[in-house]
Amino acid sequence: MDINMKHRNRTEKTDYIKFLPLMIAAMVFFLSGTVMAGADVSFRKADHIPKDEILLASQESSPDVKQMPVDLAAPSSKEKGTAPPKIRATPGSDKAPPELGFGVKTEEEIMAETPRAARIAALGPMSGELEFYGTEASNGAELASDELNAKGGIRGQEFDLLVYDTGGTIPGTQAGIMKLLEFKTLAIVGAATGDVSFSANKLLNENQLIMISAGSRRRLGDTGPYNFRTTLTDKDAIKGLVEYIKKKRKWKKFAIFSSVINDYSIKLSAFFKSEIVGRGLTVTDELFLWSPAMSNMREQDTSISGQLVKLKKNMPDAIVFTGSAKESAEFIMAMEKLGMNIPLVGAEDLIKPEFRALGKSATGALVYSGFNINSTRPKIRNFVKSYTAKFKTKPSRLAALSYDTYYILSAAITKAESMRPSHVRSALLAIKNFEGVTGKMGFDETGEAIKKPFLFEFRKQGDKYDFVNVQEPF
Repeated sequence: MDINMKHRNRTEKTDYIKFLPLMIAAMVFFLSGTVMAGADVSFRKADHIPKDEILLASQESSPDVKQMPVDLAAPSSKEKGTAPPKIRATPGSDKAPPELGFGVKTEEEIMAETPRAARIAALGPMSGELEFYGTEASNGAELASDELNAKGGIRGQEFDLLVYDTGGTIPGTQAGIMKLLEFKTLAIVGAATGDVSFSANKLLNENQLIMISAGSRRRLGDTGPYNFRTTLTDKDAIKGLVEYIKKKRKWKKFAIFSSVINDYSIKLSAFFKSEIVGRGLTVTDELFLWSPAMSNMREQDTSISGQLVKLKKNMPDAIVFTGSAKESAEFIMAMEKLGMNIPLVGAEDLIKPEFRALGKSATGALVYSGFNINSTRPKIRNFVKSYTAKFKTKPSRLAALSYDTYYILSAAITKAESMRPSHVRSALLAIKNFEGVTGKMGFDETGEAIKKPFLFEFRKQGDKYDFVNVQEPF
């Protein structure tokens, strides 16, 4: 197991001789089953954090106590000059956790909470198959953290950025939450992976630890009062796209194509249909692509061409396409063979090389997205420039969301009455029209983001065809 500490501004070379005993101890724990299997633990922190607080694999919690709340009133290692506080497990206790719900807490209940330390964490898989998602969350938060600390920090003090590698597993995420609670972390920027978004909800809400997902596409607002999401919701995005189409394109008739083997496609189609009908427009046909592996299916139901033929009786102005980018390429090529030229309307899943490669054939397609890396707005241009200089690669939508998530947390912490979690939560819910690089945003009463989309049209620009921004959410 590779054990190290990465600093925000530099990476220290490990003195292997000095740390050999620790590495051996970690291996012993691993073989004995105490250490979580498959997790490459990395705890990245500001340079001034004491070295006795470095997270080692041998400090991982035992699986039997991962579901137990942490005693946040216990003094930290910094206060006692000893090892980090132990997890307070209460096996066999019949006392139920506090019922939080979405109700407003009394001031007395909030004041009973222990104020947290000046620490925000990034939680996600920094290794393994899902490494991209964790790295993007970490990088975006790191850039925002560095910028804010250079300006004097939050509430007049520098905040430490803690980074925990979950290894992309549920046990890894739960162990990470427990470790971050030991460090009295105030809030978490969560990577857009299922293990981070859903496996630790109970722990987060029992311990009043705020986590904001930077990119999850699944609704989190019903999972507890301390779970938030800065992702543009598909419902809000589709509302903005259909509104734009009605005003600017004047299209009135739509066919809807769904890939039945894709649950996400079915959900998007339902949102589109509701918005189209709700705005007094017409759905002429609903097309469904079924898997050829299914029994008792006719060939025309498992072929794109077989579905497209149905449109010739009543040609729509546009086709809402909710399948994958690969399927969209097949769809447009099938239309060409049938002599049909109908623009597509869809989600950001179409912004892929497979679609761009279609060139002129895909002209007129309209899609939504949560970020525009090519925006001319000064704030976005500065973000892209700073991110690229620091990490030697351009930021993705997830990195932009993570950057905004850290900044919106800082805005809430600044306005909160105290560093108690529920005070910060209330301040988050009170934010309206926060302007980030992914647009203006606020939160509804459940912690879901309220945002508008970036809209793109596929057309010729210069000597090539690409997605060109036609509307920004500012």
